[in-house]
Amino acid sequence: MPSMSSTSNDLCPVMLFSGKGGVGKTTLAAATAVRLARMGSTVLTMSTDPAHSLSDALAVPLTSRPVRVMPGLDAMEIDARGMFSDAIDQTMGQGKASSVADLMRLVSQTPGVDEFGAIEMLMETMERAEHDVVILDTAPTGHTLRLLMLPDLLDTWLGKLLEMKARIARVGRLLRRLLPSGGGEGGLNEKELEGGLQGGRQRIGGLRQVLTDPNRSQIILVTIPEAMSVLETERTLNLLQAHGMPVATVVVNQLQPDSDDCPFCQRRRQIHLAELARMRRIAGEVPVRVVESLPVEVRGVVQLDRMGEILWGATS
Repeated sequence: MPSMSSTSNDLCPVMLFSGKGGVGKTTLAAATAVRLARMGSTVLTMSTDPAHSLSDALAVPLTSRPVRVMPGLDAMEIDARGMFSDAIDQTMGQGKASSVADLMRLVSQTPGVDEFGAIEMLMETMERAEHDVVILDTAPTGHTLRLLMLPDLLDTWLGKLLEMKARIARVGRLLRRLLPSGGGEGGLNEKELEGGLQGGRQRIGGLRQVLTDPNRSQIILVTIPEAMSVLETERTLNLLQAHGMPVATVVVNQLQPDSDDCPFCQRRRQIHLAELARMRRIAGEVPVRVVESLPVEVRGVVQLDRMGEILWGATS
């Protein structure tokens, strides 16, 4: 299993499971979380997938706050739109202008809001450092890539705002003089604006450092031994490596088991073995782990623990 040792700055290591829809990444993420908890680590597993598959895998109803699944394991499903709803309620409760709440409602419906919510929760979780390991079960590949590229985008955006801060503050001062209410109250203050932007940029910078440090962040790509899934995994692997993202492991899931008395199964296994060999060539130095299809439904802590042992080994 990838190293789970604590880091010098006390940030908890992060594992991100990514893959095409239907390859079993949620099950493997949950199995890893259960296995680590069984081995004595304190683990938080979070899902950004609005399908609530993590609840199904753990057989435990989850909410947007951590729920204790078993000793050492907490789990939650991130509800980005719910986070915005709470913020809207707080804004209205403080007597803010309704236009602010209207803007926040609009933002809550914007594509990519789930990734923003995941980034915020990931930063909060890392800053609290209450768990040894954080496991993030992401939505299908496209969402994962947006999530991983988001810190760079936010850093650039905040940098541009910092460059513009003086102009923004001057506009605020001008508006205070022109508007009838006047008096210099409640306007934009350049120092406060800069402090807020710098603080946000530092948080984003810290997250970027974690996501590009193989000692603190590891991406596990999950695929199945079929051509379309292997091709998508190849594209994802190349893109992540080009951006310096540490891919720790590729897991080839649902390999057809060998069978002496099933010609169809034998043919499927031949196809799967050929795709597995191609995946190994594509992965290069990245380790490839293989999990065969099981004759049982993997659901609940007991089955997930067995799956975790199959994936990572009994003494990893």
